Amino acid sequence: MEDRIDYFERMLADNPDNPIGLLALANEYGKAERYEDEAVVLERYVLRHEDECNVRQHIPQIRFRAQLTDGGIERVEVVSA
Repeated sequence: MEDRIDYFERMLADNPDNPIGLLALANEYGKAERYEDEAVVLERYVLRHEDECNVRQHIPQIRFRAQLTDGGIERVEVVSA
């Protein structure tokens, strides 16, 4: 898995705005449970490709997952509507 992450990081070093490279790297970070890195790359994608609202809606979920796995959240409250 790290080989694929390295591959996409090198791809983006040559072309930082490559949409396929950004999404592929974010996907690999997610598989490696590197959720904070995944969220950062997806935010980078959205900034460069503003018409992609589908990706934008997933960023809060990924950030939340990153906080859960990092131990940053001690208690989660569920609020019903």
